[in-house]
Amino acid sequence: MTTRHQPRQSDSLVTTRFQFCWKRILRLSLTGTATALILLIVGSSWLYTSAMLHPGCQGNRDSLEVVGFASEPVVFPSRNGPVLRGWYTAGDKYPETVIIAVPGHAGNSALAIPNATIMAEAGFSTLIYEHRSCANPSLAASTGYYEAYDLLGAVDYLTNRSDVEHIGTLGFSEGGTASILATAQEPALEAIVAIGGYENLAEDILDPAIRHGALGWTIRRFILLFTSLQLGIPAWESSPVSVIDKIGPRPILLIYGEYEAESGQVLYDSARAPKDLWIVARAEHGQYQEVAPEEYKERIVAFFEDAFR
Repeated sequence: MTTRHQPRQSDSLVTTRFQFCWKRILRLSLTGTATALILLIVGSSWLYTSAMLHPGCQGNRDSLEVVGFASEPVVFPSRNGPVLRGWYTAGDKYPETVIIAVPGHAGNSALAIPNATIMAEAGFSTLIYEHRSCANPSLAASTGYYEAYDLLGAVDYLTNRSDVEHIGTLGFSEGGTASILATAQEPALEAIVAIGGYENLAEDILDPAIRHGALGWTIRRFILLFTSLQLGIPAWESSPVSVIDKIGPRPILLIYGEYEAESGQVLYDSARAPKDLWIVARAEHGQYQEVAPEEYKERIVAFFEDAFR
């Protein structure tokens, strides 16, 4: 007679406990992995945003004396925050007309010298000044929003000078954004050249025209959130496209490279006449003068000469 072995109750209990422990470990592992991934995304997004908004002062606080133009040191307060140091250079052909040259992201006055030199060589007076993060390293380079208040402080300074009758602005990238935002609210700015700036900061961060995938989509939204938190204002409020229509009938010239032309076209379509848009063929962001040096100078000088004729 054959006797079958009956499984003991203790064996069944061990199997059940093993299955329970295995499932629990799997759940904990998945939860831990998901938590680590979220923390990595959040942490890296915060650090990226901090690096973007606090890159440090870029360049020296130089004047046009480095290219042969006598310059006068000036000091003026921003309409929001710091006291800024800069340089005023009197023109020899149009001394009563001042062009404020505003450089790109976190740029000190040295980065404004190339554009300011074009205006000085054409005989215009110029004003260049340090970036707010150069004056106070704790302040953010806000990509244009707070820099607009610095530009307005420069306008306040110039309107109190007896030798100034007309004011224009020439801004690149962050400076272009600041120029549009400031000119939209300050009638004393009579003409503007804005080069390579975004149409809206939030849209620039999200970049909805490109498919980024789930991870890219998530990271960009965290960067948008952290940009708003670190700047203290909703990123959507830094929006040249929302205010550019307030500039007309004062003239505006927009300059963009071929590979960033969409932003320029959006701004152009939203602006009122008189307006002009120059798309520099084969140029990426910041390459306009490199790709078309003579036309770059000629277009800008002709624009301001026509504007203040």
